[in-house]
Amino acid sequence: MTTPHLIKIRRTPTASSFFTVFSLVILAILQYREEARKRHISLPCAAILVTLSAFFLFVEPIPQPQSYHYFADARGFRCRCSSGGGGSGGPPLFLPPNVRGRSIIPNFGDVVSNVVILIGGLSGLLALMMMPAPTDDADECWQLGTCLPLFFVATVAVSIGSTYYHWKPTDSTLVWDRLPMTVAFVAIFCFMLDDYLPGSTDDDSNAVTGSNTSSIGPAVLAPFVIIGVLSVLYWTYTDDLRLYAVVSIMPLLLMPILFMCYRPRHTGIAQQGIGLSFYFAAKICEEKDHEIFHWTGRRISGHSLKHVLAGLAPVSIAFMVLIREEM
Repeated sequence: MTTPHLIKIRRTPTASSFFTVFSLVILAILQYREEARKRHISLPCAAILVTLSAFFLFVEPIPQPQSYHYFADARGFRCRCSSGGGGSGGPPLFLPPNVRGRSIIPNFGDVVSNVVILIGGLSGLLALMMMPAPTDDADECWQLGTCLPLFFVATVAVSIGSTYYHWKPTDSTLVWDRLPMTVAFVAIFCFMLDDYLPGSTDDDSNAVTGSNTSSIGPAVLAPFVIIGVLSVLYWTYTDDLRLYAVVSIMPLLLMPILFMCYRPRHTGIAQQGIGLSFYFAAKICEEKDHEIFHWTGRRISGHSLKHVLAGLAPVSIAFMVLIREEM
C-alpha cells in the first residue's frame, strides 16, 4: 500500500542532506568510474546518480504510515475438524478480526498465502541442485553458485519473515519481512546486471583470453546487499522510507531497461520477463487490496493474491535455471 500524501517536496535541500548526498556521489564515482567506463555505461550511471541525488535532496523524509498494517482480510481461522470427544467437530471457521485464541490463526489469508513464496524459493534451490557441476566459466560459476542461491535463500526467508509479520502486523515485525526482501531484490538485480551489461573492453588479459574475467556482478553484490540491509535499519531508527523505497523500486524500474537495451549472455529472457510480470501484477494487487477483497466476495484479498503472484516469480526464474544456455 502506498501513501502518496506522505511524499512532500521541499524547495531547498538542507545542509546536512546536501553534504551527505554530495559525499556519497563522490564516493560512488571514485569507486565505480572505471567499471562504468570499461562497459560504456557512464551516461546511464550518471543519469541514475542525478536522479537519486535529486530524490534525496528534494523529497522530505517519508514516514511509515500505521495504516499500512490494516489489511483488507483480517479474518482469523480455526479448524474444528477433530475437536472434542474424538469425533468430527464440524467445518473450519473463519472468524472476525477481533476474535483471538490459542487455536486461531490470525490474518489467515495473508499468513497462509506465504506458502507459495516458500515453494518459489525451494523450487529455485532444487533447480540449482539439479544443474550439472560448475564449468570453467567464472561468470557461470558466480551466477549459479553465489548470486541465484542467495536470491532463492532470501526468498525462503521472505516467506518466513512475511508469515511472522502478518501474524501480528506492526513496525517491529515488518522489519523481518523487509530485511530478506531487500536481499532478494538486490540478488536478482545483480544477476541481471551481470548477465546483461557488457564486459570490460580494455582489460589486457581479457583481450588475450577472449573472456570476461572482470564481471560486474561480484563487484556490486556485496555493496548492494549492505545498502539493502542498511535501508531497513535506517527506516527502523529514523522512520524514513526513502532509502528503502530506492532499494525496492529502482531494480524494478531498471530491469525492463536492461531487457530493451542490452543482449544477455544466456537464454531465459522469456522466463525473466514472466517473473518480472508476476511481480508487477503482485504490486498492483497489493495496491488494490481492499478492492479485490470486495470484488471476490470477501474470498481473497489483494494482499493475499500478491503473495501468490510474488511466489510464482521465483518459480519462473527456477525454470530459467533449468533451460538456460549460453548465447
